[in-house]
Amino acid sequence: MSVQFTPDLAALAGRPDFEVTPPEEPDPGIFVRLKRTVASAALFLGTTFAVAGLFFIPVLFFNLSRIEALEIAGQQLTATAFLGQLGALFWGTFVLALAFTSFVASMLIFASGRLIRPYSKPVGQEDAMAHLTVLRLSGSER
Repeated sequence: MSVQFTPDLAALAGRPDFEVTPPEEPDPGIFVRLKRTVASAALFLGTTFAVAGLFFIPVLFFNLSRIEALEIAGQQLTATAFLGQLGALFWGTFVLALAFTSFVASMLIFASGRLIRPYSKPVGQEDAMAHLTVLRLSGSER
């Protein structure tokens, strides 16, 4: 015995009979959210300082290779003035590292799989008859 579906029901016949929604995660408390925020900020700042250190190492070696009894480029400098220049160079590379780390963090946040997922519409009252029809046709008639 052959059963012919109408065009509207033929499209619905291939869908699953029951749609199971994934369970929702419980809302974490404010202490857990605050702890995650502080941990994220500490990880971000630690990574930024590490990248700044990596960027600063070539600058430090270059400037240390120029030292001749604290006479740099023909100028006599005290040790505190030289350390002040190195500090200024480090904070310049820190700003560069901050821009780099911010870029990588934004890429990780916006390209994560948590944000890309299909959206399912809740079933309304007008769709109930279509579901009942599909359930009726999913028995021996199929």
